[in-house]
Amino acid sequence: MKKNLFSLFFVLLATSLVGKNFSITGTIYNANNNFAVADANVLLSEKYFSTSNESGKFIFNNVAKGEYLLKVTHINYREKSITIKIESDTLLSIYLLPDHIELENITVTSSKYEKNINDLSYSASFITKTKIEKEPHTTLAELLQYEPGLSIIREGGWGTELSIRGLNRSNIVTLVDGNRIETATDLSARLSLLDLNDIERVELIKGAASSLYGSGATGGIINIISKSGYYGDQFYFSGNFNSGFNSVNNNFSNGITLFSGNEYWYGKITTSYRKAGNTMAPSGEIKNSQFTDYSLNASVGVKTFSDQEIKFDFQQFKALDVGIPGGSALFTDQSVVRYPQEIRKMLSVEYKFNDLTSSFNKLSIKYFHQYIFRDVENIPGIVQNIAGSSGQPSKRVSVLSIKPSADHIINGFQSQANFTINKNNYLIAGLDFWRRNYSGERIKNQTIEMIDPSTGFILSTINKSIYEKPLPDAEFNSAGIYAQDDIQIINNKLSLSIGSRYDYIWISNEETFNPVYETNNGVINNKPGNQSLIWAQNKAKNNSYAYNLGVLYSPNNLITFTLNGAHSFRSPSLEERFQYIDLGSVVKLGNAQLKPEVGNFIDLGLRLQNEKLIITSSIFFNSLTNLVTDEPSEYENRYALVKTNVGKAELFGFETALKYQVFKNYLLYGNVSYVRGKDIHNNSDLPQISPFNGILGIKTKIINWMEIDFTSVLFDSQNKVADGEITTPGYVYFNLYCNTEKVNLANTLIRFSFGVENLLNKEYRNHLSTSRGLIRSEAGRNIYVKINLTWQ
Repeated sequence: MKKNLFSLFFVLLATSLVGKNFSITGTIYNANNNFAVADANVLLSEKYFSTSNESGKFIFNNVAKGEYLLKVTHINYREKSITIKIESDTLLSIYLLPDHIELENITVTSSKYEKNINDLSYSASFITKTKIEKEPHTTLAELLQYEPGLSIIREGGWGTELSIRGLNRSNIVTLVDGNRIETATDLSARLSLLDLNDIERVELIKGAASSLYGSGATGGIINIISKSGYYGDQFYFSGNFNSGFNSVNNNFSNGITLFSGNEYWYGKITTSYRKAGNTMAPSGEIKNSQFTDYSLNASVGVKTFSDQEIKFDFQQFKALDVGIPGGSALFTDQSVVRYPQEIRKMLSVEYKFNDLTSSFNKLSIKYFHQYIFRDVENIPGIVQNIAGSSGQPSKRVSVLSIKPSADHIINGFQSQANFTINKNNYLIAGLDFWRRNYSGERIKNQTIEMIDPSTGFILSTINKSIYEKPLPDAEFNSAGIYAQDDIQIINNKLSLSIGSRYDYIWISNEETFNPVYETNNGVINNKPGNQSLIWAQNKAKNNSYAYNLGVLYSPNNLITFTLNGAHSFRSPSLEERFQYIDLGSVVKLGNAQLKPEVGNFIDLGLRLQNEKLIITSSIFFNSLTNLVTDEPSEYENRYALVKTNVGKAELFGFETALKYQVFKNYLLYGNVSYVRGKDIHNNSDLPQISPFNGILGIKTKIINWMEIDFTSVLFDSQNKVADGEITTPGYVYFNLYCNTEKVNLANTLIRFSFGVENLLNKEYRNHLSTSRGLIRSEAGRNIYVKINLTWQ
């Protein structure tokens, strides 16, 4: 085996040394003022991809002799394509014409290779670092909430999640640079364990995507692309600094990114710090909504040979004293709940072979390790008085704290090969494996006071700590193989995408007793009287298939029709399989033998685009079977809710987005979204479904160097609710965003952003908010200011 691997390596090495290759270096300019254009996407014959830096420069190395089509796109400029002939190292100057309407024209990688978003047959959304730099949002979900089909789920000022077309949490796969984030989803944290300053762009697939991404992608995927350095034709050192303040919670944020490199290597380092107090709602302060977090991220890329490179990535994020004003029915209204600390660390290494042959474009091999520590502290404020009997003294039991914590360790391996079968056929094939290891505990700290009923004096005190396992130590393994073939049947008119995937999943858990042990005044008791076997050692296996078919048809340059059908799956999580939560009156139990949820999805879309108008619209239907639900049962003669495969659900709806250039400097934009969720098994409505909603806004430049963006956000009432779910009235609020153009001062580009969110201080409740107790309002008026500095 080792001999074969070494032979393969030397064959690949030999291919890198054959032939003379050249470089293409270019600079992109604004055709009206000759300013450099940053963040333009440059695609070379659909095979090579680059992005222009702040100086407008891009570079392609190791390009073989021949004729190529160079395509340059940018959301604020008209697309430009030129044919170039490469016979030596080449220098280019490219001039783009500005477009007053922001085009949906960006290269994305959600298809697992670089592809223009207009060439996708499925519904997708994206945001770029420019939006992050301009707007005052605290979390990724806040940044994405105004995209059609997306809704924010709020569990405090820091913890947020996203709903995509009615599905959320475990039905959405979240990735950082293609690496899975796997953690518990009952309390939101995974989208908050990210440094916004380190994000280059965010890509979303709206709808089933299991054929590419495996288990869990029944509702969609979120892929966060981190900032990275780049190869340059000479040594460079550049950077970016962001700072901001939000008045609604006194949130101060600062972040800096430094880049350096040359023709053979590049590096990046990012660090940030944020500190916020309690959020102010129109009705008053939302107590216990404070947070502090900071991060450090770094990446290094090195060319080992002219057509090979290795990349290392490291990310560390830590949050401290994060308040949870809501998030779970397990907490009483008087409870004070927080994350004392939340930690995410990621390390990955990737090796790439480029241009192995004329048709074998790329081979990538990656390993990643991710560690997530979840730590919760619940101060319930519960005191129970137990009357004495039969000569026994009275008791006063005070529950001091409940502290669940867990380590989530994810290790993964990915390999993918990209092939150009011919000029109209592009194929990718790959395999991936990931493992999630869970180890956690829950500590209940109590004080038990023995009280003389006649005098009220305390006779004795016992400080008791009970150590439990809410889940057994367990691991979840997933191994999959996949392939996706993109075929142009009629050039620039009709294309077809066909994909399939097979996954083998195996799960195991350790034998678990509860309580594990307890201490009484510091004395350890490993065999408490109420100790019992909760979970026997167990194993389970799942086999799953997924596939998709996409069609994209453009009868002319103005109109495109899309059709996407997919079969998806989700293997139940460790929490669903193994949970044991004793609420006193009810026990919530998992089920190790749960079957995967299965989904069948269809999406029909229309895109219309000319120089003044862009319309994108889609209707969708998602049918899910084997839904994991809580079924009433009995456990040890007590009422119990046990996870069971019984459910069937249907989700259907539509979304439409519009941009229209009314006049030269006036852009009207908006979108609407609607989704309906039906529980077919129980003939009822699904919970956590966002009501009909949309935005309507106008952007203008009343002066040449400042853009003003006024937005209205509208939500209808939600009366179609599940049993036990409360209805929500409709509401509207307004946001005002102001952004200056970048000004060059001493070789530093400076941009100021400022504005007001919830302009009229409207009090409203988000239907998807899980805040508990008396908290019913979202954040009030927020006055913000931001500054962005960029230097080369």
